[in-house]
Amino acid sequence: MELTSIDYARLIQYAAQKQHMVLLNKTQINKILFYVYGVYLAENQLPLFMDDTPKAWTYGPVFPRPNKSVDINEVIKSFPADKVKAYKANKKALDLVVKVVDRMYDKSAMSLTQWSHVENSPWYNTVYQKDRDGNIIKQRPWNTRIEDSLIKDYFSKPENRIFG
Repeated sequence: MELTSIDYARLIQYAAQKQHMVLLNKTQINKILFYVYGVYLAENQLPLFMDDTPKAWTYGPVFPRPNKSVDINEVIKSFPADKVKAYKANKKALDLVVKVVDRMYDKSAMSLTQWSHVENSPWYNTVYQKDRDGNIIKQRPWNTRIEDSLIKDYFSKPENRIFG
């Protein structure tokens, strides 16, 4: 079974609920999912899932499929056996989700948005086109895909990681 962006968004919700007894909002879920996606891509040279790509929206990177499908008020008690088996089959991804949720579950939507908007972040470099001197000359349209190459390069640098 191939896990999707929605599966990983729900795993993030589950980890926050199970470990910290909190319901995350859509912005928190999207930013945590983006962080997990970026670190996984940088460390494994492969995307975490193939069904969706992050887009540059006003408040930062968003995965449209989980953003539309995930119910932020759902209390997730468990997953079907086939999903559990699929999550456990990719221990690196599972451990990464747990670790990232532990570090980010209590960050506000506003602070996560600010984090995603920093200069030279993948979101920033997708939204703003610069000239040779580094001056912003154009803003690209919202919903522009954030390319994996930008994400991989960014998260390959330790200084761009929230932790290790």
